[in-house]
Amino acid sequence: MALTLLEMLREAELITREQFDEALLNRVVYGGKIGTSLIELGMVEEETLARFLSRKLSVPYVHPDQLQEIPAEIIQKVPRGLALKYRVVPIRCEKKRLSLAMADPADLAAIDEIAFITDYIIQPLVAPEVRLLQALNRYYGYEIEDRYQAIIARIGEWKGTAAEAEAEQQAHEEQIDEEELEEAVILEEEDFSERVGQYSIDQVSQSLAEATSRDEIGDVLLGYLGQEFDRAALLVCRGERVDGWKAVGEGKVLDDFSQLSISLNEPSVIRTVVEGNSPYLGGIPVKGENEQLIEALGGQAPTAALLLPLQLGGRVVNVVYVDGGEKSLAERMADLNRLVRKTVLAFEILIRREKILMT
Repeated sequence: MALTLLEMLREAELITREQFDEALLNRVVYGGKIGTSLIELGMVEEETLARFLSRKLSVPYVHPDQLQEIPAEIIQKVPRGLALKYRVVPIRCEKKRLSLAMADPADLAAIDEIAFITDYIIQPLVAPEVRLLQALNRYYGYEIEDRYQAIIARIGEWKGTAAEAEAEQQAHEEQIDEEELEEAVILEEEDFSERVGQYSIDQVSQSLAEATSRDEIGDVLLGYLGQEFDRAALLVCRGERVDGWKAVGEGKVLDDFSQLSISLNEPSVIRTVVEGNSPYLGGIPVKGENEQLIEALGGQAPTAALLLPLQLGGRVVNVVYVDGGEKSLAERMADLNRLVRKTVLAFEILIRREKILMT
């Protein structure tokens, strides 16, 4: 049985068991590739990650600097929609062979579709997810999420020159046997349905128990809350900020809610919930960081709102927000606390499932 990336890093004594668990928790809570979590947490340098990804998948790796000077005629060989769909960036073209930087170089479905549309033989290369997103932003106008922007700011912009990167990659490619390519497990995140279904609490419990991704957990939770309350939202804690994740208002998805970002260094109801690790029930003062929250939820301050912390791994990782509804929020608090506990269990199940796949 092939070693997973985390196991390879542990065997090389580059991460500890505790770091292994922390990286896995980070991936489940915030999404993205496990390599992104390792870089985000400062456990592994991106160059080290790229080399280990190359060993794991038996494909050449792309030096980050090689992504910074790609000619326009190469970029044009892969249409924007296709590049964003599969998160790929063309690097070079030699006769009928097109080299692609990919986060999932063993995604055979992606390779087949790109080969069919472009009429090229595809040579997959591996690159860290965060650098691919940076390249997609540069060449295809992809909007990078705040999380990845923060990672890029921390690890720095591209260094060196593309020519130096090209020479290093070609030397590395000579050591790669393409026949060793192994299929990778590709976990796709489902898009949030804009239609809020009718859930009973039993259906919610069943769906949470069967969820296979963080987005699926979020969709199930918000689907139920959206039918029970006028407005409902989920937020994600990221260091000194809390960002919007998903929200519904009057039965409609609030698409722009993910652009919300609240500082924990300034007073707000969100800060009260996170720092105290306790619920908040009451009105929301229209000032400071609270104004951002109110605006993101439609602009109307509620007479009362209930916010609940979701704790995982010893820290608050999400905040659940609701307002309105047929019953008073105080009457619903016990039920919502139980629902939050069920959601925590769903995340823990997901972590254990990921651990089975990665150990």
